[in-house]
Amino acid sequence: MRACAQGTLPASLRLVAHIDHCLGCQACEAVCPSQVPYARLLQDGRALLRAKTRPGLRARLARLLVRATNSPALVLWGYRLARIAQALGLLPLLGEPLATGLRDLPSRARVRPMRTTLTHGPAAALFTGCTADLDRETLNAALRLLAAVGEPVNLPPSQGCCGALARHAGWADIAARQEHRNREAFAGASAVITTASGCAAALRLADREGPFPPVFDIHRYLLAKTAIAEVRFRPWAGTIAVHSPCSLRNALRGAQDVPALLALIPEARIVPLAQSGCCGAAGDHFLREPARAQALADKTLAELATLKPDIVVSANIGCALHLAAALRRQGHDLPIVHPLLVLARQLPSPDGPC
Repeated sequence: MRACAQGTLPASLRLVAHIDHCLGCQACEAVCPSQVPYARLLQDGRALLRAKTRPGLRARLARLLVRATNSPALVLWGYRLARIAQALGLLPLLGEPLATGLRDLPSRARVRPMRTTLTHGPAAALFTGCTADLDRETLNAALRLLAAVGEPVNLPPSQGCCGALARHAGWADIAARQEHRNREAFAGASAVITTASGCAAALRLADREGPFPPVFDIHRYLLAKTAIAEVRFRPWAGTIAVHSPCSLRNALRGAQDVPALLALIPEARIVPLAQSGCCGAAGDHFLREPARAQALADKTLAELATLKPDIVVSANIGCALHLAAALRRQGHDLPIVHPLLVLARQLPSPDGPC
């Protein structure tokens, strides 16, 4: 990337493919003794290559899809259209690997109404991102758990995509606009709380372009509240396998936060998965490189086959969708959900969509 920036190595589609084979998992950054900020370098390198090369038809289509994340409503309608196209057998017309990725979407969107018991004035704000209409159950669970520890939050209506997909793909202009939108939406918030670890990592990287409130993954935020120890979760005698996304483990350094929270459920057996490599989702990598993505997912699936848990949790929606699709392709119906859903179901007075 440095050689390309200095002009000693010509930008080419071959170089783009070489850089794109990096998953951006930040495992190298997590152990680097020199603390090289590789995530930032990778984002800037991809943006540089996008600017110096002419995108092909597939890249231009991907850009349109990334731009659609500016509107959660467009994401939801895109989801519905993908389901219709699948039912009509039209997905192959999109070409591989996009058709494979869309084919593996869950059978229906989770669009139950979101609870909105909020506060006013300076307070923490809950980040909903571009997947709010696809994962409202998780956001409902977040609001219930935050209320249980006496922490009301705001939901700024003008917020949008965190910019992670655009940064992954090298579309710096789209990411900059998304980050600016969120910077304005969260101005004055005491903190930004995210339910998706990938979004938290992306928002933390966005602060270099201007002031941004402190960003917290919700699991660590809840653990920091002394009131969480007073919540009497109902017992559940089941085995919970905990998948640790790269963004949570390497970027946020929070691999122990999810098991620590789930351990508050009496009788539950918490088993962190030993497979610590990337699951293969890696932003849009599962769309660009489906065979590589599947090979990485297979390692996690092999461990799950041995463990035989009752449920699997993952703190990143992209990882959860990718692993769930991989399980369906193998004929398994093992549920993969967000940790907050498991916690909310065991609250003293369970109600609503959780």
